[in-house]
Amino acid sequence: MELLFDDEWVDAAAGVRRVLASPAKNAEPIVVPDRPWEAEYVHGHMGPFFDPSVGKYRLYYRSRCAGAAAVVRDPNAPVSERPEKTPRTFICLAESEDGERWHKPNLGLFSFQGSVANNIVLEGTGADSAYWNVLYDEAEPKPERRYKGLGVDQCTRTRLPGTAAGERGVCVDYSPDGLHWRGVRDLVMSTRDLTDADCLFPGRDPATGLWTAFFRPRVAPKRRFLGYSVSEDFENWTYPRMLLTPDAADDPFTEFYGMAAASVGDLRAGLMWVYHNNPDYSPMTIELVYSRDGRHYRRAVPRTEFLPLGPEGDFDCRLIVANGILDHGAEHWIYYTGHNYEHGSDRGMPMQRDRKPVGDRRLTGIGLARIPWGHFCGLRADHHGILETKWLCNYGRRGTRVLAHCSEGGRIRAEMLDPYGRVIPGFSADRCVAEGGRERGLHFSWGNGLTGAAGQESSEGGVVGHVVKLRLHLDRATLFGFDIGAAASPAFSVPAQ
Repeated sequence: MELLFDDEWVDAAAGVRRVLASPAKNAEPIVVPDRPWEAEYVHGHMGPFFDPSVGKYRLYYRSRCAGAAAVVRDPNAPVSERPEKTPRTFICLAESEDGERWHKPNLGLFSFQGSVANNIVLEGTGADSAYWNVLYDEAEPKPERRYKGLGVDQCTRTRLPGTAAGERGVCVDYSPDGLHWRGVRDLVMSTRDLTDADCLFPGRDPATGLWTAFFRPRVAPKRRFLGYSVSEDFENWTYPRMLLTPDAADDPFTEFYGMAAASVGDLRAGLMWVYHNNPDYSPMTIELVYSRDGRHYRRAVPRTEFLPLGPEGDFDCRLIVANGILDHGAEHWIYYTGHNYEHGSDRGMPMQRDRKPVGDRRLTGIGLARIPWGHFCGLRADHHGILETKWLCNYGRRGTRVLAHCSEGGRIRAEMLDPYGRVIPGFSADRCVAEGGRERGLHFSWGNGLTGAAGQESSEGGVVGHVVKLRLHLDRATLFGFDIGAAASPAFSVPAQ
């Protein structure tokens, strides 16, 4: 499926404009701070994943509270006390059968205020620690490393030259079951080289086979840009290279804070956190970016919110941080963290951590939004528009399919062009019928069983070849993507000489 994040496969167009989808948010957050160890907030990192070993979706998230006592796994160990107002951060686990309704299991790993009935999996070493991304690596040959964790924290061990145990930076840890971790935080990159963002692609990149992380390069004076690092083994990472920066058309207070990304078809879709570092108003918003090779990302519609802030007073009305994009059959499910208070600004001043929330109390939560599969960015015709693709190779019997949304009274039709740019007889727009629904697209037909497959011949004598163009007519419709022919080449044999 060729998705229309850009004009890579568009030869000509008229009467259309590029638009973003409108994800539909759940009315209420799916995870809220309703436990004592979540007193200050809950905050997602990576989105959830389906864990085949337990037959459920798992979601790891961060929580914070002040001054509570906690003991890790050993009830006979001295109680780990901290001063009353000292924040403590935890990584917690939620589980779900369907990805929407979540529960918090009592794991018995930590003693919190005298009870082990909690869902705490890890504890961070400071107020700004435990940015832990957790993923399940089904291809990992060593069972004890099947679950991988990566986050900014204080290390317990390092093999990096010039660093020592206790230094802060990106650390990794491993677990055989996602619950029992080694507790050995190996430093893989120091904060001398990067700042405190550690967004991780949720698996090896399908194009490169490498682990990919979007670490922020260290700059002075501090300003936030997205970087790009890769690793073959999850432990040795390249130094961050610049990936995405604001441009001259952006507001001077604009900074790029982090990004959640996932494979969507042959592309990577990214939800970039845009930080408005303005002392008067410092929210976080989300912008859509994409990549065709996994290495170079572009902004789809610059300076346009993809997942908008919520209405005034809602839990997500001042800050949204995208956590993950989950392929859920006919839809993409987008998980995000929302706050009703601003990030705070540090532009030329100490960080304003305590910006006043909207309403009488602070609200946080993890939210869920949905869009039909592939409906991220497309070309919209408010009235009549035409789009003509570049030349396409057409093999197999699958025919032609599009991802599209038609407004009330709208429609989309197609005609097929031969290698000379002429409409193939019998495959004109006035003969075209679009059939199907939200289940991964509309299919075209031209009557008498004609689907546009290679080799088909119409009653008018028109023959569909292996090289064609599509000319698409849109009326009050948005086109998000198209494909034609077989997804893969069929097996064949070379005749003996």
